[in-house]
Amino acid sequence: MSVPFIAAALSFPLVLFPLFGYDINPAFLLAPLIGWAFIKDFGQANFLYLLSFLFGIVSILAANHISPDGVLERHFLSLVLIMFSPSFLFLGKYVAKSNDISRVLNWLSIFCSIFLIVISFRILYLGEAVRIYLGPLGLAAMNAKFFNWPVFATFGVLSLAHLVCLQAMIICGALIGGKAGLLSSVLMWVALFCASFLITGSESRSAQILLMWILTSIVFYGVRNSGARYKSVVAFVVILMAAGLAYSNGIEESRMLSSIEAIWENPTTQGKPSEGVRLEKKVDQFTTGRIELAVEGIKEVIASPYVGNGFSSYGRYTSTEVSFSLSQNTSTHIYYLTLLWKGGLVFFVPFLIMILINLRSAIVGTMATEGSAERFFAWAAVLMAFGPMALAWDILIVPSAGAVAFFLFGLLGGLKKSGVVSLTVGGASELPCSVHCDT
Repeated sequence: MSVPFIAAALSFPLVLFPLFGYDINPAFLLAPLIGWAFIKDFGQANFLYLLSFLFGIVSILAANHISPDGVLERHFLSLVLIMFSPSFLFLGKYVAKSNDISRVLNWLSIFCSIFLIVISFRILYLGEAVRIYLGPLGLAAMNAKFFNWPVFATFGVLSLAHLVCLQAMIICGALIGGKAGLLSSVLMWVALFCASFLITGSESRSAQILLMWILTSIVFYGVRNSGARYKSVVAFVVILMAAGLAYSNGIEESRMLSSIEAIWENPTTQGKPSEGVRLEKKVDQFTTGRIELAVEGIKEVIASPYVGNGFSSYGRYTSTEVSFSLSQNTSTHIYYLTLLWKGGLVFFVPFLIMILINLRSAIVGTMATEGSAERFFAWAAVLMAFGPMALAWDILIVPSAGAVAFFLFGLLGGLKKSGVVSLTVGGASELPCSVHCDT
């Protein structure tokens, strides 16, 4: 398979055309390759993927029998979209059979670098902010265009900001690994600066926390590998400098700091709600309504644990009107809870087993192969995506960041001692440390 083509399709999340009201980006062009990889390397994880898909259909039909809502086709489309990003797991495993992980990350880094530099330079040249607000309601979005080409999933900031976090981690692996040529290295250093600028300028609190995850990964790898310390220090400084530029480019006040201060400030009204209720409301405001979404999602899971809501949204089985915030959301914003809430246990259990099987393969492959910076930062990116990212937003559903995360996960799951062996950089073979992140 053409690694450059795959890397380019994953690295340029541009809007190609709409289909059934949904924007199509280049990652969708990889569907034929995913199908080929799925068939050629069929195993337990593949079987469980198909089983999840089948039980997702069962969930939809069962929920429609219990409470028909007249939009059955929309629920099938929701299932297809939810299952699309996980299919990149099998593409990553197949690519790993014949390609060194260093080569794959190098190509990903080159194309990610081009994307990040073009987006950032446009913002700086026009003197605009990274985070913008659209429409009469002032809804947030990322100010991202590839020249004049619209970028996929800019609305709401989080989807694109999290993708940039993954791209920054990939670039760190290629840079610190030191296998890129001079021109490619220069491109990547500039891109790492641009990535940090975009993450900080997005004012996404979860993305800024993830930037700390990236910095921690750099420090951890540099401390454990003497040969990589100089580049690790440079990468650390570059990220901090870019964050400083983002603040000087128009961020007047940190949303993170102001939100934390708002939680602990004394109320100015004379209302008499209990301290616990006031704190709960403030935390919900800090998390932009996520507490309400999660609590209601859990209640609906308890009400229908086996088949979920048939890939519908809030209030499927109730005759009472849901709140405005619930009516505007089709997910719980917590990836794993969303899967359970939408498809129930019949869908969620085989899906989770599929993830755990690939995790086992990735751990076994990591223990059997030599360490490298590329492999370390691939692990750091995967743990970041399936950990704090997935708890802050349903990012693994989005066919941009989600596709990249599952592809990297499959790449690690395909590591074999007798096949692809990564080159050693400083002799490291440890997995990156985990970082506690509040969502």
